[in-house]
Amino acid sequence: MERNHCTFLPLTIPPLEIVAQGNAAILSYFRERDADEIDHLYEAKMLILGEGGAGKTSLLRRLYKPNQPLPAEDESTKGIDIYRHDFPLANGRNFRLNVWDFGGQEIYHATHQFFLTRRSLYLLLDDTRKDHKSVSDPGFKDWLDLIEMFGDNSPALIFQNEKSGRSKAIGMDGIQARYPLVKNCFRGDLDNPRAADILREAISKLAAQLPHIGEELPARWIKVRAAIEARAQQVPHISQQDYFAIYSQHLPFDRTKALHLSRYFHDLGVFLHFQDDPLLARTVILQNTWATQAVYRVLDDETVKARHGHFDRMDCQRLWQDSDYAEMHPELLALMQRFELCYLLPHSNPPSWFAPQLLPPDKPPALVGWPHRGDLVIRFRYDFMPKGIISRLMVRQHRLTSDSSDTGDACLTNVLFRHNGSHASAELLPAGNVIELRARGPERKVLLNVLANEIEAINQGFPGLSEKVEKLIPCLCRECQTAMQPFMFETRNLLRRIEKNVFQVDCDCSFEMVDVRQLLDGVSMDEAAKQPEWASKAPAPRNIRIFLASSIELLEDRDAFELHFRRENDRYQATGQYLEIIRWENFLDSVSSTRKQDDYNQSIKDCDVFVSLFATKAGKFTEEEFDTAYAQFKTDGVPTIFTFFKDAEVNIGSLRREDFNSLCDMKEKLAKLGHFYTDYKNTEDLLLRFSQQLQKLTDLGKLK
Repeated sequence: MERNHCTFLPLTIPPLEIVAQGNAAILSYFRERDADEIDHLYEAKMLILGEGGAGKTSLLRRLYKPNQPLPAEDESTKGIDIYRHDFPLANGRNFRLNVWDFGGQEIYHATHQFFLTRRSLYLLLDDTRKDHKSVSDPGFKDWLDLIEMFGDNSPALIFQNEKSGRSKAIGMDGIQARYPLVKNCFRGDLDNPRAADILREAISKLAAQLPHIGEELPARWIKVRAAIEARAQQVPHISQQDYFAIYSQHLPFDRTKALHLSRYFHDLGVFLHFQDDPLLARTVILQNTWATQAVYRVLDDETVKARHGHFDRMDCQRLWQDSDYAEMHPELLALMQRFELCYLLPHSNPPSWFAPQLLPPDKPPALVGWPHRGDLVIRFRYDFMPKGIISRLMVRQHRLTSDSSDTGDACLTNVLFRHNGSHASAELLPAGNVIELRARGPERKVLLNVLANEIEAINQGFPGLSEKVEKLIPCLCRECQTAMQPFMFETRNLLRRIEKNVFQVDCDCSFEMVDVRQLLDGVSMDEAAKQPEWASKAPAPRNIRIFLASSIELLEDRDAFELHFRRENDRYQATGQYLEIIRWENFLDSVSSTRKQDDYNQSIKDCDVFVSLFATKAGKFTEEEFDTAYAQFKTDGVPTIFTFFKDAEVNIGSLRREDFNSLCDMKEKLAKLGHFYTDYKNTEDLLLRFSQQLQKLTDLGKLK
């Protein structure tokens, strides 16, 4: 029998940045690769980190700028400097190392997170004048935690700057046991021109061994990149249309594929292109330093500092009067807001902005002694806390702060929020690793949950940070209810008790037994006395059926919605609820000619909450689902209906007239029905807004 002979090709995995974009980007990568010649990537990014004044710029010059003198003591890096270093490889190819020198001052830390990347090499500079010797000292722990979080196992080297010949022994065994990413430690006095020679060789060797080196890419991608980099030598930014024109010079133009490639370059740090921001999407920022220096002109300005972060258009004109910035003020302001460094003050006329990280460090009189007995309290305890969480919380929830951002209500570590007669404070406690939320007033629980959900959303934006944060909730025994500092339970510990059917836990202060479910739900013992069944047995969870409807264009949002609330079910289950997310994918061929849509519609009628999502069109079936849910609501008062419209950038050229008309017709229908819909910006915004509505329904007793 004749055998069929097969040729087995090696399995090629697309770059991780392409995989992260989803199936469409992966397919585009393979199609371009199969239709083109293959080239290989020999490039890496090295980031030099360390405290301000440690000597990072001096180290960079000793490594790669030997002809330049060392900077003066008062000369410091403003934001980020980037230097390109090329060296030959054994295979004859040229290796490109992009060296990023980060400003070490505290004010710059808030933006570091946008440039610290995986698949990179990190160089941590230790100043031997500082008494940091062990793995637990902040000179090592804080920076290595940052590298571990954003670097995704990227290797790191340590260099000890022995200023004035001063040496210092450090505990490398302990450091490497806790952080295996640290590969070696070098030392030298940078006053010596040859101090970094051995380090330079080690960097070249380690960079060439990074896992992505030699990665296969379509050759024309690299040609597009080379053309863009040549353009970056001439101008700091180009329009999106200019980027499309460069793409078209090397590849048949396809807008979707071009944007996939742009996102890949953005993730690699080749340029900045924020495609999901309507204003920033129009500009491709070719020079990272152009953007960061513009931002820090505002944050470093003495006039803006004296106003504790307030600035207006006149300040922008003064600070950005250079020709490179003169026509880009809206984009630069959008970039600062994108980095969550500032926000537009509501009702300000003329328009003005506020940067919370320039608030004074000391508490204003209104916040001194603000905590009261009986406040509702939640804490977040961090093993590692990134910089600027309080400032970012204020930016995200600025509508709950004073319209004028009066510094009488806020300082760098403490902010007061208001909502319908209720007040809440968010404070970074003196220990430096705990954020405490305190609320009082008639809607304290809703307000507290809004802020807690926002902090959790910020935490989720940092890779792996959720595993380094513990949410603490207060004891509800009679003693703790009136205590200034109630005993706090770890949420994970309480959830493990629920899993083990252990429903009682004792308070470490009063030694009273408290019901675990009451703790997780925030129900006091006095309130629980009205519900004796909670204390006697564990009731079966109430199944809350949430029907989720949308067109295929919002598949990613539907997936994120379902995944989020599946993860939240541990918490909801502990309060006697279980969220069941129902979507059309649960029904095989649900919209086929056999009218399984009828079964689908019956499920809509049986649900407790109906959620419909719209973006660029209102599809036939999504509208039918809404009509079914609304008819049932008019008859029985259920389901509760929420409608969300995604406020995203739309490519007018690809939008069909009938789709646009269907969206307008749907909004007009909702207006006639008196149904209020909600706009959302992105997935995180959708999850936050629906979580808030769900909490209100729970508090009003509509989900019992």
